[in-house]
Amino acid sequence: MELSKRSLIIFCLGWLVSLVLTSFVAGYYYMEFQKEDQLSRDYTNMYNELAQNYTNLLGEYLEMVARYESEKQNLTELLEKYGSCIMRVNICIDYKEWNGTVVWYNETIVPLGYNLLQATKTVAVVNSTYWPAYQASFVDAINDVWNHGAYSWMWRRWDYEKKVWEYGPVGADRYQLTNNETVMWRYEIPSYP
Repeated sequence: MELSKRSLIIFCLGWLVSLVLTSFVAGYYYMEFQKEDQLSRDYTNMYNELAQNYTNLLGEYLEMVARYESEKQNLTELLEKYGSCIMRVNICIDYKEWNGTVVWYNETIVPLGYNLLQATKTVAVVNSTYWPAYQASFVDAINDVWNHGAYSWMWRRWDYEKKVWEYGPVGADRYQLTNNETVMWRYEIPSYP
């Protein structure tokens, strides 16, 4: 009988220990589940906020596109109305001798009768000096690239018939542009033909 009492006590203690261990394991997994559940709710809330922000931004974008299209239509109407008062020119600024780049401003809209210097000032920051003896301005810098040593800013015009660049015959402020004309400012050591 003593053996069966002892076996019963061992069995009960084993059962109690396994019950306590099971409770600890169940508690641990319950706490982990609660953490994961909270993370899941947090991520769901963040996702919902992001979705709402995206929806708001999309709405603002669509409003902006509608305003753009409206302004574009207004400008198109103005261009048609005042088309006889404007011209389009192509302006190239060639920095190859300075940093290797060439920038084109094609279809630049300027008022009819603008000279080259005025048109260039619509697309770039130009520093120039007026020389009364020549009754013309000399360009000292374009977009903060200054004449230096033998290098200076020279302008050329594209001759559509000969298909060559020709040096400008007068100072930029004395050269009246024509519609669809193509001109180039080049940072170079001048080499007149």
